[in-house]
Amino acid sequence: MATKEECDKYAAELTQRFDDMVRWAIENWPKPEFPLLDSDFRQSRRELGEILGPKLGDGEAEAPPAPNESEPFIPTNPMPWP
Repeated sequence: MATKEECDKYAAELTQRFDDMVRWAIENWPKPEFPLLDSDFRQSRRELGEILGPKLGDGEAEAPPAPNESEPFIPTNPMPWP
C-alpha cells in the first residue's frame, strides 16, 4: 500500500512530465499558421487533477469496519415490504 509521501512524489513527477509534454507539443507543433496554445490542454489538466486528487487520495485506504461480535453475519437481503 502506498504511503502519502509516495503518492505526493508520484503526483509531483506526473505533473512535471505532463508539463514537459505540453511544452514539447507546443514547441514542435507542425502548423505555425494555427499555433497550439497552453489553453488547448485545459481539459487534460482537469482530468489530471481528477487522477491526482480523489482517485489517488491520501495513499492510505481506510480499514474496513470491524465486524460486530454480537452479529455472526451481515444481512445482505433487503427487508420485505410491509
